[in-house]
Amino acid sequence: MMFLQQFKEHVSVKKLITLNDHILIAVSGGVDSMVLCHLMFQIKSEFNLKLSVIHIQHHLREDAEVDAQFVESFCKKNELSFFREDIDPLSKQKDESVEAWARENRYNLFYKLKEEIRADKIMTAHHGDDQIETILLHIADGSGLDGLRGIREQMKSVIRPMLPFSQKEIELYAAENKIHFRKDSTNDDLSHPRNFLRNKVIPNWKKQTPHLVSSVQNLTENMNETKEVFGFLMKKTIDEYVDFENNERMVIKLDVFRNEPFSFYSFLINYLIGKNDLWRRHDWNNLKQFIQYAETGAVLSIQNYNLLKDRGRIIIQTDSQPDEIAYSVHAGDEIATDRFTFSWTSAKSFSIQSSNRYHETVDAEKLGLNMQLRLWQSSDLFQPLGMKGFKKMSDFLIDSKVDRFQKNNQYVLAEKNEVLWVCGQRISDRVKVTENTSLLAELSFRKVVG
Repeated sequence: MMFLQQFKEHVSVKKLITLNDHILIAVSGGVDSMVLCHLMFQIKSEFNLKLSVIHIQHHLREDAEVDAQFVESFCKKNELSFFREDIDPLSKQKDESVEAWARENRYNLFYKLKEEIRADKIMTAHHGDDQIETILLHIADGSGLDGLRGIREQMKSVIRPMLPFSQKEIELYAAENKIHFRKDSTNDDLSHPRNFLRNKVIPNWKKQTPHLVSSVQNLTENMNETKEVFGFLMKKTIDEYVDFENNERMVIKLDVFRNEPFSFYSFLINYLIGKNDLWRRHDWNNLKQFIQYAETGAVLSIQNYNLLKDRGRIIIQTDSQPDEIAYSVHAGDEIATDRFTFSWTSAKSFSIQSSNRYHETVDAEKLGLNMQLRLWQSSDLFQPLGMKGFKKMSDFLIDSKVDRFQKNNQYVLAEKNEVLWVCGQRISDRVKVTENTSLLAELSFRKVVG
């Protein structure tokens, strides 16, 4: 009963569960999840809990269906709500590891069912030995300080109350309470790094270090506290180094840096775009190389972001596919997409004092009949306001010091290959308002951000 008491005290002190919680327990049928079920069943009345069980059938083993039936039978016997979800192995991408594919699909299904049944929390059976394995795998992957944070005891609505306990303690509890469980034969396959650590490395290490589980648990707690302090300090100083132009674009101002070490650049960028993701060795190495040696115009892709080394700054922008649609435009049109809004309305007056380049008043009669709103093309020509001749759009953008990211997303209003408005930049001399203008048009363009 000592293990049960320790478990109950732990979930109470850490406030992992509260009175009247509805908890969705992930149960594979193995010893860990079956012990977790047993423990929760023992404290169910005391906390007035509602317990539901989800089992994921991955269809990766011939006897996996027996596991599903075993868990379902257990739930029926103990009057627990049982939910089963199946994953199709054919949905795995060729370059995706089985473990990563299974984990992502599992958690997606956990969160989906949690919302459907209105559960308060999702509970998994990760324990202290799992934590040791994970830390070692993160070290092997070169994951940096974040890798030493290991498996989080609580993240979003997921809780893992057995992290302080060892595999040996769990197996002993199962034996004492005659808990039946299923054994996964693939856990003996030493070709998998986690299984090799579990069966060959950690048992011998524990002989030398009996309190290994608690030591690693202390390490992860210390690293999570360090991360919390680091985030607090970064949040207080970040405005000194970064301009947040919108939700999709950030600019690091390199000219404000003084004696900061190069590693500060890396940690700053990680805080901006990857503080919730686990970076691997190649992410950190590529970033360090980019910061120290990349030339102006170089681009680095990390996770779902692109980084641009520009003049005296590093621009960070979310990765997105270019808009390849050309939108036909006529007088009176309003266009709204997930990227921009555009309107063409009539105007009664014209003020030369306006400096809003996303809102222009032009000579309506100089606009063509076959106008298109689209991204600029290499064959486009443009006669900027005040110039007599034409120049290539690419030259105009270079002269205007438009950075590479903005170039890739620069919309123009054009008739064939003649640009009449570089949206947000300048109108063509052809459509300017003169003393002979008799019909005015107001053009408005706004990018959608966030």
